[in-house]
Amino acid sequence: MAWLLLPLVGAAGGFMAGLLGVGGGLIFIPLLTYLFTRLGLSHEEIVRFTLANSILLVVVSGLAGTWKQHRLGEWQWRKVLSIGIPGAVVSYAITYAIQHGDWYSKPRFNVVFLLFLAVSTANMVWGKKSDTPSQKPVEKPILAILVGLLAGAVVALSGLGGGMVMVPLFRMMLKMPMRQATALSLSIIPLLGASPLIGYLLSQNATHLPIAQTGYVAWPYALPMAAGVAVFAGIGMKAAKHISETTLRIIFAILSSIVIVKTLYEILS
Repeated sequence: MAWLLLPLVGAAGGFMAGLLGVGGGLIFIPLLTYLFTRLGLSHEEIVRFTLANSILLVVVSGLAGTWKQHRLGEWQWRKVLSIGIPGAVVSYAITYAIQHGDWYSKPRFNVVFLLFLAVSTANMVWGKKSDTPSQKPVEKPILAILVGLLAGAVVALSGLGGGMVMVPLFRMMLKMPMRQATALSLSIIPLLGASPLIGYLLSQNATHLPIAQTGYVAWPYALPMAAGVAVFAGIGMKAAKHISETTLRIIFAILSSIVIVKTLYEILS
């Protein structure tokens, strides 16, 4: 059943990535955690394998979204670089610390994951609308860089694409309309995920699995999911153009709430 779910979960995560600009990590992580737990790995290794494969998938979703934006002439490459490069540096530094220490265990991972989900969900439920005609985006490079730094930390610590932080903060701090925030977030994701992904691929410390792997990336799990992600990320972006901001926020909140309940159960059990 798990093998049948791989491309379907990838498709769902890719669609959500294109729709909400969140990378799809909140869809990938529960299944990946389940799969690596079944292999009998230690808590620390479950975290590392889950992070590595989730980051690979969110990078694929970001690349697919960026390609779609480029074809439509909507890719804001200057903003992508100015926000994404600082975030990538932070992401790499935290990933290095995770790989070379035992301070970040699965329970801590779950708490961090839950914290980011809760903050993002609260913003989507109670935050003000940002697409009113009188609302203009705030052009403050320092605030934009700060968002990138926080997003880079999220990628490394939680395996999410960083969109769980970027989309709400783009709306709250930079006053971006919802669709602009999601599109920009999705195109920044590959930069945030590239350096930690390379680190996980090149790692010589990963536990040997009974399936094909490169470092911490398990290809029989990652490739079927990545295929679904690549196809459906663009479909999600197209669908977002026809859905109201209120509906997008409701979808975001519902999905996040489901994962919050599951993560709470794992923490308390």
